[in-house]
Amino acid sequence: MVSGTRVQQPALAPFVKEELLTREELEKCIAVLTKNKALNLKGAQVSGTNLYTDVSSRAGQPASKVSNNVWVRDNMFLALALYVSDTTGEGMQSAVAIVNDVAAFFLKTAARFDDVIGGSADPNDPMSRPHVRFNGAALEENEEFWNHKQNDALGYFIWLRCRLCAQNKMRMTGDHLRLLGLMLEYLLKIEFWQDEDAGHWEEAQKIEASSVGAVTAAAKEFKRLLDQYPGMIVPCCDGTLDEIEERGDEALEAMLPRECAQPGKERVVDSALLFLIYPLNLVKADMARTILKNVEDQLVAKFGVRRYNGDSFWCKDYKDKMGGGTRRAFTAEEIRQRDKMVMPGQEAQWCIFDPIISASYGNLYRETRDWEDLNKQQYYLGRALAQITGPDCPQGAWICPECYYLCKSSWVPNDSSPRLWTQANLLLALHFMDESLVISGDEVKNEFKRYDIAGMGSITLDDLCVVLQKLNADLPMEDLQPLLKSFATDGKVNFESLIDGLFSGTKASPAKASYNLRGLRPLQAMSLDEVCEAERVATDALLEMHGEFEGEYYPLPRSQSFPARLGGMTKKEEQALQTSGMCFKSKEASGRGVFINAEKDMAVLINSESHLEIIIKPDLGDASAAPKRLRMLENVLRDQLKLSGYDFA
Repeated sequence: MVSGTRVQQPALAPFVKEELLTREELEKCIAVLTKNKALNLKGAQVSGTNLYTDVSSRAGQPASKVSNNVWVRDNMFLALALYVSDTTGEGMQSAVAIVNDVAAFFLKTAARFDDVIGGSADPNDPMSRPHVRFNGAALEENEEFWNHKQNDALGYFIWLRCRLCAQNKMRMTGDHLRLLGLMLEYLLKIEFWQDEDAGHWEEAQKIEASSVGAVTAAAKEFKRLLDQYPGMIVPCCDGTLDEIEERGDEALEAMLPRECAQPGKERVVDSALLFLIYPLNLVKADMARTILKNVEDQLVAKFGVRRYNGDSFWCKDYKDKMGGGTRRAFTAEEIRQRDKMVMPGQEAQWCIFDPIISASYGNLYRETRDWEDLNKQQYYLGRALAQITGPDCPQGAWICPECYYLCKSSWVPNDSSPRLWTQANLLLALHFMDESLVISGDEVKNEFKRYDIAGMGSITLDDLCVVLQKLNADLPMEDLQPLLKSFATDGKVNFESLIDGLFSGTKASPAKASYNLRGLRPLQAMSLDEVCEAERVATDALLEMHGEFEGEYYPLPRSQSFPARLGGMTKKEEQALQTSGMCFKSKEASGRGVFINAEKDMAVLINSESHLEIIIKPDLGDASAAPKRLRMLENVLRDQLKLSGYDFA
């Protein structure tokens, strides 16, 4: 366990440690989180939409307790997490759907931008600004007062919309392009670089580097997109993008590493600055390290990370002192009065930052290959895991809290838990940790190869000790010798096997098996009619299965051999199956297709390279589960085939 870290959930203790995790251990950690629904986002989804509110419901919570209010910022972070951590294609589809719904709201209320640009609305009135918190169910503005002066939220939307297009994940449509142009004109009109907004924390208005940075990053991302697609034209005044970038850079140069430099409103350190490192990747490495050091030295605490020193939101005994109303908007005067309640060290400790610090060190590690960065990446991931609630939490176990606050004499999760933003950031941290573990294994392999002059893929035990001590002079070689010898044969160690064993562990792989049907010729020798007969026999058997193997058959596109789906699967279905690795292509479509179960973790390819090819996806962290399910499916499918007079050859 990491020294000084209290793990709330005992089941996660094995994954919060000082020694470098293996990929197998990380996979098991994700499996435990998934099994216990710690990363389940569905409870926060607004019914009938692709949007999410800020706090997830828990099992058994009445639907009336779930808000329809959605925040643009939170949904952009969630879309980013789903997109970055996607392995099946479903996350990417969800991310695109979220961005589309937010765009639909902005298009519906585009007059907000026009009115400010045209001078008919006062930008000093927060309710006259474009709304960044709205009713997600109806895509309507809320009438209640809220401080919508949050330029960072608009910046995140522009940045992510352009990023998805640049990476060929979301085609840029004409209406979206016009919307982005309108938003840029608006941000220039309000002079965002010197605009006092409420920022990430929706509090006292000031010129904030984190808000200026989000808009500046958006402009830079848009310019990269235009370089990629020279024919794309932004529907706004000439020079708008350039001026936004230049004004933003100048303002940041004068402000960073401070959050606010205005006399009387200065704020030296604020955790919102972390977002300029990740996800926005706006600041250079030296500035990134300065921001990280400032946060680590001044804001990182035992249970989480303070937003800033003197933060009164959820300070000691907050509920008792405020008498409820924790999720309403506060006026500037109310915030000033609230700030009088907080004492140093009694600020809330938030759970949204440790994953971002971990991801930030992961980004630095990919550039530097410095093991200190890797160690810090894992350290802050461990802190994030330690914050997940245990069995004694009143709100329930396996919750990702918004923050811990001091209630009487105990630090407990606040009411806004589980928090969607925390879950999204944890998804990002887990993804980048896995990437770094892959890199770390490759780094050691490359160092070993320098000693493999003969290209034999092995290294002597003596040379192995030299390499390991070079990588880490503090390693106790006398303790490692017995372990290293277990990988040795005739005094030599195969370094591929060694590093895969030490850094990856046993990775679960899909279980596969191929069969031909008895009584039918091999696929390569078949006529088209025979291929279609094999399809008929196989689908008759597969479509009779129930339980975990019950599913649907998707003929290849343009197939005319399966009466229930003439023309075959749709393009969208084909893309989804290809993304999940459960599809194939063939010049002849008829007689060929894919059967897939409802959970989409089992598929049978029909007439791909053999009559039947079974694929069972592995359970996370359990290498033995897929082979067991494969044997079970083989038995069930054989019994069904026998009813039609067939069997495996």
